[in-house]
Amino acid sequence: MIKLPLSIVLALAIASPAAAQVAADPAPDRFNAADTNDDGKVDRQEYDGFVQELALLHDTDRDGKLSRSEVASAPDPSKFDTIDANGDGFLMVEELDAYTANDFDAMDANDDGAIDRAEAAQRE
Repeated sequence: MIKLPLSIVLALAIASPAAAQVAADPAPDRFNAADTNDDGKVDRQEYDGFVQELALLHDTDRDGKLSRSEVASAPDPSKFDTIDANGDGFLMVEELDAYTANDFDAMDANDDGAIDRAEAAQRE
């Protein structure tokens, strides 16, 4: 599963237009988009799913990996080389997983297994 730091993921959500829409709708609140069951929290499964969806949105050539140009709109594309552990010029699922392994846990400040709106706001 592809994982990115929530701050990057949430910023990408705003920057990514919905390709299938006929008329442009306002971008959804990033937290609400991640909170798929509308319980006011983003649990690990929702987080992982949201990250995966955003990574798929940016994989424009659908080759299962992200190139530098595909992540150019990320808030800090300079992290590309750090995440690209094998130096092949692409971000693979395994590299993204390794880079963000502790991101969810770091955001879950109260260790309840979910990120609430206040915890997410501290990371933005």
